[in-house]
Amino acid sequence: MKTFGRVIAVVLTFLGLLGLIAGPVAAQDKWPSKPVTLIVPFAAGGNTDTLARVFADRLSVRLGQQIVIDNRSGAGGITGVAAALKSAPDGYTLGIATASGIAYNPVIMGEKMPYDVEKDVAHLYNMANQPNLLVVHPSVPAKTLPELITWLKQQGETPYGTAGIGSSQHLCGELLAQVAGVKLSPVAYRASNQMLQDMIGGQVKLACDNFLTAYEQVKAGTLRAIAISSLKPYPMAPDVPTLSSVYPGFDIIAMFGWIAPAATPKPIIERLIAELTAVGREPEILKRLDLLGVEPSALGGDAYAAFTRAQRIAIKPVVEKAGIKAP
Repeated sequence: MKTFGRVIAVVLTFLGLLGLIAGPVAAQDKWPSKPVTLIVPFAAGGNTDTLARVFADRLSVRLGQQIVIDNRSGAGGITGVAAALKSAPDGYTLGIATASGIAYNPVIMGEKMPYDVEKDVAHLYNMANQPNLLVVHPSVPAKTLPELITWLKQQGETPYGTAGIGSSQHLCGELLAQVAGVKLSPVAYRASNQMLQDMIGGQVKLACDNFLTAYEQVKAGTLRAIAISSLKPYPMAPDVPTLSSVYPGFDIIAMFGWIAPAATPKPIIERLIAELTAVGREPEILKRLDLLGVEPSALGGDAYAAFTRAQRIAIKPVVEKAGIKAP
């Protein structure tokens, strides 16, 4: 009888272990069974927030659950990305990441970053990319890039607007200073609209802002476009020359992608990649991206991770030469 009792105990223990294993698996199979939170690392109404909502609306339909937007701005996007990556890895908290959060600032801050982009991030899907647009106040006499460089050399050290340390605006200006041999000093703003207000008012006369927000002012006649920061002409403004046409290899972009904590179960990660990829192919979504002035990226999973890694490698010598340090 004692032997029989021991056998029963072993069987029950084994069944209990199966239950422990099957529990998470069953939870994954049922995912999502409740609303999903999406942390956007910038304020509502900006480029990042708008893109996130465009994709979130369609993804919520495909998943059959509401996606709740949680805007957590601060530290050039680092605050929101950190919050997303430190959340429970259960698929119910996702994040949006930009170049500043997973490409540029990790190079600048190094060990001071609150997360490790190589170990803590599950790269889901890069929605779109966007170059920066080098713009000047109309009082600046230059109308071409060579004319602007001549003017800058005459001015001495010239302030330029940025969205903070490690932003694409900041690094676009630093790279321009290096390749053109001019002196530029960054002026940080909490948001692009604040920077553009000062530019329109003439307090700051130079910026390399995200294309969409800057180009709206160019079309309105309040700012003048000088050049695009991409390697090739941008379809949204094909008549604006590229910085790379004068300085070969000049390439600074903003990117907008979805991420999750690295420990999120693989089946959930795979489903999210598949669903986001499907959303990114929808004709209506492509039309919305065009209206927002961004180019579809459609990089998912490992390809997205490799892309952000390449951005870090490319920007490292710029950061080192400029001596940019974490605050």
